[in-house]
Amino acid sequence: MPATALGTVLDGIDAVLVTVEARTSFDVPAGGCRVIGLPDAAVKEGILRVRMAANPMLGDLPFKEGFGTLLNLAPADVRKAGRGLDLSLAVAYAAHILSYAQQALSKFLFLGEIALSGEIKPVTGAFSAAILAKRHGLALCCPNENLREARLVSGPKLFGVSDLSEALAVVRGELPEDQGERGVNSLLKTREPRIDLSEVKGQWLARRALEIAAAGGHNLLLEGPPGSGKSLLARRMTTILPLLSEGEALESARIEASLRPLDVTRFREPPFRSPHHMTTPVGLVGGGHPVRPGEISLAHRGVLFLDELPEFPRESLEVLREPMEERVVHMTRAGRSRVIPADALVIAAMNPCQCGHFGAGDGKCRCTPHAVSRYRGRLSGPLLERFDLRVRLRAVEARDLVDSALGESSQSVADRVAKARVRQEERQGEVNARVRDADVLRMCALGATEMSRYRRQIEDLGLSARAARRLLRVARTLADMAGDLQVTSQQLAEAASFRLAADSGNVGS
Repeated sequence: MPATALGTVLDGIDAVLVTVEARTSFDVPAGGCRVIGLPDAAVKEGILRVRMAANPMLGDLPFKEGFGTLLNLAPADVRKAGRGLDLSLAVAYAAHILSYAQQALSKFLFLGEIALSGEIKPVTGAFSAAILAKRHGLALCCPNENLREARLVSGPKLFGVSDLSEALAVVRGELPEDQGERGVNSLLKTREPRIDLSEVKGQWLARRALEIAAAGGHNLLLEGPPGSGKSLLARRMTTILPLLSEGEALESARIEASLRPLDVTRFREPPFRSPHHMTTPVGLVGGGHPVRPGEISLAHRGVLFLDELPEFPRESLEVLREPMEERVVHMTRAGRSRVIPADALVIAAMNPCQCGHFGAGDGKCRCTPHAVSRYRGRLSGPLLERFDLRVRLRAVEARDLVDSALGESSQSVADRVAKARVRQEERQGEVNARVRDADVLRMCALGATEMSRYRRQIEDLGLSARAARRLLRVARTLADMAGDLQVTSQQLAEAASFRLAADSGNVGS
C-alpha cells in the first residue's frame, strides 16, 4: 500500500517541508529501494541505513515479485541534503511495507538520523523543524536528544524517540506525548559572567568607546600595538550588552540551530563570534550548497569580532560591507532568494603596522613608510567608513599594570547601557545605529548652534554623506547616555573625536 511521511530539510536557516512518498515500482529491482527528488549523497546513503534498520522489523514479509520500493522526495526542485531525512524515509518505507493507514502518518513531522541498528541519532535543525511543525499544525517526532531544543517552541506536540520501533509506535498511537516544560520562560534570565570589564587595565578612552558602541549598537575599530588590550576589550563587549529579549533570542537561536544543536543554557546571552583571519567570504557572509549562514549571521544580535583585520583576505572583508550597512544578507542560489538576518555589532582590531609599533615613539618600529602604507592599504575606505567609532590605543602604562585595584565592573557599565537603550527604545523603537538615514536629523533635534557646528565638522573632516550620518548617530547615543533630549555641541565634538583619534594615526591612509 502506498505511504507518505513528512520530513524536513534546511534551506538557509529555514526548515522546508519535504513529502516522502513510498510506492512499489517495476523500475526498482525486487526487494530493492531507490530514492529520487534531488537527494544529496548523505540522503542516498541514508537509504542503505534505512533498509538495514527497517528490515528486521518487517520480518519475512514477502515482496511482490519483480517490484521494489521507490521513494520520491517532493518538492522536486529543492535539493535535499543532510541526515535529518533518515527518519521520514524509514517511516515511509516501513509504513508502505506494513500498510499503515495514511491518516495516522499525516499528523507527524519526522526528523532524525538512523543508525544501522535502528537507533535514532540527534541532528541539527530541531528548533526550525518545531517552528515548521507549528506552522503546519503537525506533531514533531524527533530524537530524545533534540527535545530540549524543540521545547523552546510553544505549540506543536512533541514525541521523543530513541529507535525506529518507537517512531512506528508513535504513528500507531502507542507512545505518549513529551511532557517537558515548553517555551523560553524557564531559561536563562540572568548572567553568569566568566569574564569582566574590571579586569582591563587602563585604556579609559577605549573603555568609553566600548560603552558608547554597546549603548547605540555602533561598529568599533580598535588600533594599537600588540598587548595593548584590543582583544581583551572586544571579548568583554557581550558582558555589557543587555540580555536578548525573547524575540531576539528566538531569532538568534534559529540561525545557530541551522548549523549545530543549541546551547540552551546560554539562550539569552548575545552571541560572540571571532572567526580566524583566513576565513573565506562564504564563511563570513554565508552561502554554499546547500546555503548556510556565515559568521556575521551567527553573530546576529551579538558581536562579530574581527581580530587582525588587515590580515583578512581583501575579498572577504569587502563582502562584509553590504551586511554591515543593511544588517541582512541577500543570497540567491539555484533560482531561490533568501534573506538571512545579520544584525551584528562589528568590532575590529588591528596593529598600526606589520610589526605593531608604528607611532609609539619608542624606536621599536623598523617598518619603512612604504611597508606601513602597504599594510594600511589592505583596508578600503568604504569598509573603514562603516566603523562609527575608531580608537587609537597606546601601550598600557606601567603604573596601570602594577595597580591591584580593579576597574569599573561590567555590571555597572551594563546598567548605564541599559538605561540609554531604554531611551532609544521609547523614542524610536530601536538602537540609534539602526535608525533610517531619513530620520537621523529629526531624532537629534539640533539647535542653530549645534547645526552650525555639525556643518563645519562635515566640511573640516571631509566627511561623506554616510560618515556624516554615522557621526550624528554617535552624538545621539552620547546624548542618550547623558539623559539629554537634544544633542549638544560637546557631544558632537566628542563624536568627531572618535574619528580624529584614528585619523591622527593615519588609519586607512
